[in-house]
Amino acid sequence: MSRFSPSDIRNFALVGQGGSGKTMITERLLFRAGASQRVGRVEDGTTVSDYLDEEIKRHISTSIGLCEFDYKGVRLNLLDTPGYADFMTEAQEAVRVADAAFLAINAGAGIEVQTPRFWGLCEAQHIPVAFVINKVDLENIDFDARVTELQDAFGHKVVTLTIPIVSGPAFSSFVNVLTGKVYAYTAGKDEASVSDAIPDTVRSDYESARVALTEAVAESDDAIMEKYLGGEALTQDELVMVFTKAFKKRQVFPVLGVSALKGVGCDYLMDFVSSYAPSPVEVSVQATRKGTDETVELQADPAARVAALVFKTTSDPFVGKLSFMRIYSGKIAHEIYNGTKDVSEKVGGLFHMIGKKQEPADEGVAGDILVISKLVHTATNDTISTKDAPLDLAPIVFSAPLLMRSLKPKTRADDDKLSSTLSRLKEEEPAVVIDKNAETHETILSGLGEAHLQVIVERLQKKFGVNIDLEVPRVPYRETIKGKAHVEGKHKKQTGGHGQFGHCWIDMEPNARGAGWVFENKVFGGAIPRQFIPAIEKGMLETMSKGRLAGYPAVDIKVAVVDGSYHPVDSSEMAFKLAGSLAFKKGFDECNPILLEPIVTLETIVDEKYMGDVMGDVTSKRGKISGMENVQGKQIIKASVPLAEMLNYGIDLGSITQGTGTYSMKVNHYEEVPERIAEKIIADAKATMVAEEEE
Repeated sequence: MSRFSPSDIRNFALVGQGGSGKTMITERLLFRAGASQRVGRVEDGTTVSDYLDEEIKRHISTSIGLCEFDYKGVRLNLLDTPGYADFMTEAQEAVRVADAAFLAINAGAGIEVQTPRFWGLCEAQHIPVAFVINKVDLENIDFDARVTELQDAFGHKVVTLTIPIVSGPAFSSFVNVLTGKVYAYTAGKDEASVSDAIPDTVRSDYESARVALTEAVAESDDAIMEKYLGGEALTQDELVMVFTKAFKKRQVFPVLGVSALKGVGCDYLMDFVSSYAPSPVEVSVQATRKGTDETVELQADPAARVAALVFKTTSDPFVGKLSFMRIYSGKIAHEIYNGTKDVSEKVGGLFHMIGKKQEPADEGVAGDILVISKLVHTATNDTISTKDAPLDLAPIVFSAPLLMRSLKPKTRADDDKLSSTLSRLKEEEPAVVIDKNAETHETILSGLGEAHLQVIVERLQKKFGVNIDLEVPRVPYRETIKGKAHVEGKHKKQTGGHGQFGHCWIDMEPNARGAGWVFENKVFGGAIPRQFIPAIEKGMLETMSKGRLAGYPAVDIKVAVVDGSYHPVDSSEMAFKLAGSLAFKKGFDECNPILLEPIVTLETIVDEKYMGDVMGDVTSKRGKISGMENVQGKQIIKASVPLAEMLNYGIDLGSITQGTGTYSMKVNHYEEVPERIAEKIIADAKATMVAEEEE
């Protein structure tokens, strides 16, 4: 039986721009709570939550670090998330199942490009947010200026909760605006000594901040607001009560200052989570009955029917597949029913996690986060419920992929293993898109950026033993004609005994763009026996699959067989098939052949300040802007652009918008390639074909 009731659990995500120090904050919290024996360092690869090979190599987080530990009788389930755009899906998973979020801000940098995006994630889930300004111990830090910056960006409900008595390298104490207590730290200790002695140097700032805090939180309670406006002072208990209510209702967003490097303020951060963050019993969660629009209010009650969401899937080299899930009601022990897949599964093992360390559990109860091993059918975004009343929980909405690359196995053995490996990869990376391009015969992997795809390549090699290279995908060009021709195709061969004879005349002309292939039989008088006509078309279709200009498929062509001749003994289907192929080749060469390229419809979503640069970039890519639209403060730029210019667009857009821009595109139609560009494409294609023939 679980040692914690749902009211004693706190699920919170630590989010923020890469470099803001989230992983070091996590280290300090674990050490202070006694869940780890030392404070690791990102630079040394010794942190608890960054333990994957790619994280140690890059000194950044690439995956959720789930750390579940106890502090003062409360179970804290901390989700440490990556801070870079290439790994945004991890933050989306964490925020979806968290009941509160702490948005880390680098005191030396302030609001960075990804900060508003993390704020938006939290807003979309409607969870409380507190700002944690880390690295207050850096040189030349102006804490007040950082708070003002946050207020300007996120509104007047952002209020100061802790005031550093001294910022910069001497940072070792702060005043708690809510309680009036002073927290002071000595070197080498993570636990503060607490007193009532507010220094005169910050008393004025404290009093101003307390008034601002009181005014902000009073708005959340009508009775308190009436009392405050009537000139009555709020008692300390009333202020704490109304602050707690306001924070949980997202009516106030407090700002705390800490130094993860020195351990200053990290113990208070855990006290804050324990005291003010909502427990699962205070969170309203709804599900729908499967196959209906009927909603069900879930209660964080272990005795209720089970309802849980699988928010992440990964694998362990020793334990196997691991399914991370947030339990919203009921309890999980030995067996689960996956309502999404309509299948029951035996539980291999139940675990709580501290980074990569797995702590066995007897059961998981409502409100908790649990990891289950060896579930065969269960995947990310599946809902666990009961067979007699299956439910659907709202799924995680992942960012659309921004960069495409072709997968090239290094050996035949890698190629043989690739298909099964990709299905396992999809379980761990639900946001990636894996497609097989029927025209270029390439396997296309689409992800959030270069770093994301490189991490996937490394994971394929280390976890699954598959070695691949990433290449820019080939563009599926096509070939067609602009002119007309009347040509002859004749195949005649005498080899002793029966010979081979097939002979036809055809009229060839272009079909409407996108209308495809049209073949007609206009032979009269029996010049060619009817049974040989399909063979002529077959020969042409096989020839069309590899065009005459650059080896790309030929499309949008009309051909009519108008005349020909046959031999009563030597004619055969094979002979007329070859005659049809020869006629097509001759006609295609005489009909002014051209190269066609795919044109995509592009929608790019950017902040207004980047709009001019993004439009200029689209134009430089031979794009045609078709419209612009302002939606909720974002600019949506619509355009038509050749696909060939878009193969690295995710990188280009990220560079222009500092990782904040997103886009979607879809092949819409084909257009003629400009002559100067077509010449180079054709020359490159012919050189490639020659090289392949020589190998």
